[in-house]
Amino acid sequence: MAEAALYGSLCRAELTLDFLHANSTTHDFVFGAIAELIDNSRDAGATRLDIYTVKNDNLRGGFILCFLDDGCGMSPYEATDIVYFGRSSKRKDPKMIGRYGNGLKSGSMRIGNDLILFTKKENTMTCLLFSQTFCETEGLSEVIVPILSWSSDTKTPVIDDPEKFPTQLSIICKYSPFNNEDELMKQFNAIYGKTGTLLVIYNLKLALNGEPELDILTDEKDILTDRIPENYPEEKSLRSYTAILYLNPRMRIFIQAEKVKTKHLLFCFYRPRMYPYISSSFKQIATQELQKAQMELKAAENAVTEVKGRLKQPSLSEDSEVLNQE
Repeated sequence: MAEAALYGSLCRAELTLDFLHANSTTHDFVFGAIAELIDNSRDAGATRLDIYTVKNDNLRGGFILCFLDDGCGMSPYEATDIVYFGRSSKRKDPKMIGRYGNGLKSGSMRIGNDLILFTKKENTMTCLLFSQTFCETEGLSEVIVPILSWSSDTKTPVIDDPEKFPTQLSIICKYSPFNNEDELMKQFNAIYGKTGTLLVIYNLKLALNGEPELDILTDEKDILTDRIPENYPEEKSLRSYTAILYLNPRMRIFIQAEKVKTKHLLFCFYRPRMYPYISSSFKQIATQELQKAQMELKAAENAVTEVKGRLKQPSLSEDSEVLNQE
């Protein structure tokens, strides 16, 4: 408990580890958890999202899963908001998908035990660690979240409490895949422009056979699950799943550096059909009636001609009488 007292001044999520675990189980399907994180990039106005993996044999699962977008990013204050359950700055906009302050936590904790987030906005760079491994190892009864910020221009720390910075830095370097401040700063360089977010999930969940739940070896351009799809490839392939994720696919998605060919959802569930077009215009109806009348007239003329032909021919009885008279 001495460790808990040491970290008492740091940001507390006001959540227990048991709640985090229970909350993550709301996603039975791992692609549904990934969709929560994709929604966050879309809500941030991103035009491009890269989903990719980086090999790391020192972590459970053997790789890390990354989400990199060019959205609006987060200020230090906004980054602090995502720590708390139910707090979200997106509540004011009904067009936003995520408005309840839960998607990042439930989605990421379904995929892995830990996440580290890097975001840039308003000339600041902010790093946040949300780690179950840290809390479990240190014997913490509730989730503590280290958060650091730097100036984008000078690369110097933005510090509100000089005593907290080295403590938080040491936690992040100890419990994340990045071992020092220089490595943390390099992650911000991956963000395309002046704003954007990089989310790194690690210590991934494993399947019952001890292998990672996400398969990145079978197809180097895709991320697969161990499900056996009966009818739909979207159950197996993240590329197929993200191709139909949105009715209006305005954000480009890249998986393992290759662009997803998105499909318009409305046209995915029906086969093309041909329907006869029947015009109700007066001109077309009149034309059809005229053609019908002409055909009937032609049939009547043929019938009259046939009758006249029969009348001109003598009957069989008349021929017999002529023969008898002779």
